[in-house]
Amino acid sequence: MKNPTRTVRVLTVMLTVAMLVAFLPIVPAVAATAARETVQIGQSVGYTGVEGAAPGYTFEGSFDNVVGAMVFNISIDLPLEGEPNWNDWCGSALAVRAGGEVRYYDFGGREVGWGVDVSGNGEPDTGGKDSDSWVGSAANGVITVTVPVNAASFAVDFYDNCWDSVEGPHYTINSATALFGEVAGIEQVAVGTEVGYTGVEGAAPGYEFTSSAFATRGNVAAVAFNINIALPLDGDPGWNDWCGSALAVRAGGEVRYYDFGGREVGWGVDVSGNGEPDTGGKDSDSWVGFAENGALSILVPIDAEEFTVDFYDNCWDSVEEPHYVINYATALFGSVIDGTTPIMPERPSIPEFDPNGTYRAFLGVQMSNWIFRNGWADEHYGENGSSWENYDGNYFNSLFHGDSNGTKAGAFTDTEINGNGTYRVSLTDWDFDGADAFNQLFVSTNIPLEGEHLSFTDVTVMIGGTTRYIFSEGYIYGIDNNDHRDYYEIYAINAWNPDLNELFNDMVPASGEIAIEFTVSGFNYDKAGGDPSPPENGNAGGDNTPSEPPPSAADDADGGLPGWAIPVIIAGIIAVGLVILLVVKKGSKKT
Repeated sequence: MKNPTRTVRVLTVMLTVAMLVAFLPIVPAVAATAARETVQIGQSVGYTGVEGAAPGYTFEGSFDNVVGAMVFNISIDLPLEGEPNWNDWCGSALAVRAGGEVRYYDFGGREVGWGVDVSGNGEPDTGGKDSDSWVGSAANGVITVTVPVNAASFAVDFYDNCWDSVEGPHYTINSATALFGEVAGIEQVAVGTEVGYTGVEGAAPGYEFTSSAFATRGNVAAVAFNINIALPLDGDPGWNDWCGSALAVRAGGEVRYYDFGGREVGWGVDVSGNGEPDTGGKDSDSWVGFAENGALSILVPIDAEEFTVDFYDNCWDSVEEPHYVINYATALFGSVIDGTTPIMPERPSIPEFDPNGTYRAFLGVQMSNWIFRNGWADEHYGENGSSWENYDGNYFNSLFHGDSNGTKAGAFTDTEINGNGTYRVSLTDWDFDGADAFNQLFVSTNIPLEGEHLSFTDVTVMIGGTTRYIFSEGYIYGIDNNDHRDYYEIYAINAWNPDLNELFNDMVPASGEIAIEFTVSGFNYDKAGGDPSPPENGNAGGDNTPSEPPPSAADDADGGLPGWAIPVIIAGIIAVGLVILLVVKKGSKKT
């Protein structure tokens, strides 16, 4: 059975949203492409430094399909001229975290020929331009950063190591596009070609890009083009939300058409001149990139070794000057990604929840220096993770250090969940090798999440033998946020989740027990025997003042009602919903 507080809150939001959408016109749904997915970000990053510094922004990815690479569309906020400026000598860096491993990359000006120490271990983690770590060059105020990932769940940390004297944003990450498949490597080449108005309907292209530009040979899954808009961003004429362009990919005797441009381009265009639209505009499979802040990052499906890409422009025929400039092209070598069938990783079948069954719970932890124990179902480092075959054993039940490929001291006490009751998981005698903060602390279980049959309440976090926080209702991934999970995971700390990153992640004691205690309800039977005694309250500072819990995405849950809802009762339902929302709040105590 569900927790009544959560149920009332979610139903209230569902009713409110349903009433609001009841009056909206019904429009046909347009299927998005299976091979790519674009996420809007709009996040600015200022100077962070490197050498162990905190990132300026973290993109968390959790997809049903394996992401071969992420393509980030970035605008430069620093002036392009004068002092200070973003110029050929200005660089930045990022870290990709997936499956317990960390990989470092750099991007920026074309003269950045040095590596940087991102991790703070005293050695360069990157190599600068012309190295395997280089993922994007700046040109004309824009950057397209193409980052190999090859994982379904991952995080990308962004840093900036340029102009520490300049406060405020240095660059803005406009959006990110996930390419589903597998990427074996990338190669970037300079283009520097201007494209003016060409028209479509059988017109000649404004520029023809060919695969011969790349030195690497092999199957190209896609090409990412870095483009800046040359037309004014406002005024008339201008490049605006209603301005679009198109391209044609020629490979293997076939031609495929794509379009890109402003976010309001909802129509297709006839590129070939056959009298029928060859593209579908935004929200269709043919759309490969939005213009944002003068920047375009176009991700074009290829799936061929030899090919040609023809570029057109169908906007502002009265303007003779260049409309956009193609700065760079990056080939993504790898698997076939085009088509309507997503590339799905092989995943074990998820059993149905058994209300009379027994299950297991584990303590999960990750430290700031990447000493970790991942969740039970983690595909790489879980109980049956695929990455253990790269080592001399399966270390799921140990503290594992990915950087040194070895285990650290630490004794986990897991528990069997056998009915409604209170349980505890813990870690003792640990060695975090000097880590000064938690990245993650959570409870992992093998209980299927589908159906949301259970409630986890009174989630008590104990660090160093002292109670640090009590969640009256557990923060569950896949319920309280949009991350996908197959099994219940109850989080207390996540440095990259704004709901959970400012509680107590820096409370790393010198020694003692680290434990999470929780109460489960929803089974058809109760736990046999007594429950653990209540934990000792209080902290080192003696502060026992109760406080509100972190905000939860569960408070933003949405839903819908049938369209036949009677408008006359809308005002009353919304009013009641607002009263309930004010009265029903998630409670917790911080001590």
